[in-house]
Amino acid sequence: MPQPAFTHLPDEDVQAAMRSMTGYLDITPEDFREIYAIAHEQAVRRLFARRDVPHLMRRDLSALKPEQNLCQAAEQMALMHAHTLPVVDESGRVLGDVSEWNVLRGFGADTFFSLVFRVMNRHEHFADYCQRTSVAEVMTAPSTVLAEHGSFSDIARAFHQVDCQRLPVVDAEGRLVGVVLRRDFMERLDWDVLV
Repeated sequence: MPQPAFTHLPDEDVQAAMRSMTGYLDITPEDFREIYAIAHEQAVRRLFARRDVPHLMRRDLSALKPEQNLCQAAEQMALMHAHTLPVVDESGRVLGDVSEWNVLRGFGADTFFSLVFRVMNRHEHFADYCQRTSVAEVMTAPSTVLAEHGSFSDIARAFHQVDCQRLPVVDAEGRLVGVVLRRDFMERLDWDVLV
């Protein structure tokens, strides 16, 4: 008989569960653990089915080039309604990413409103800064990316590591193949089951 995968159930809990069942059970605590492990694995598989990278990924290849200036990057991000976009080289490999924070930080601001205040006082300086500054100079590198066959856990871990609304998905060579949006990830969760 194979070793049960789910062995951390204390004997007291197993025996209490077996006693609380109606009728007669002719199994050992080890058999109970094995049945529980198999049922648990099936439940987890069902709960998280279609909540992995291949099922959540959008084939959105919107990306910035390192040589773009911040005016071009900001315009592209605004058109995409994106707070963050990956930066890719000529072959599509992800080099890093640029977020609103990267732009704000380069101007000495840490929030949108502090930027507005600064721009109101020195708008010519801001325009000049954006024209002469390239994406490569401000991007965060390396970028947090997801493998195209990543799991639910990979997505959750990545969104926990970085505060962003979208994560680039890359192939084995690091080329951009899509994006997973935090909104899509959260909408797919079955909160009634998880809580």
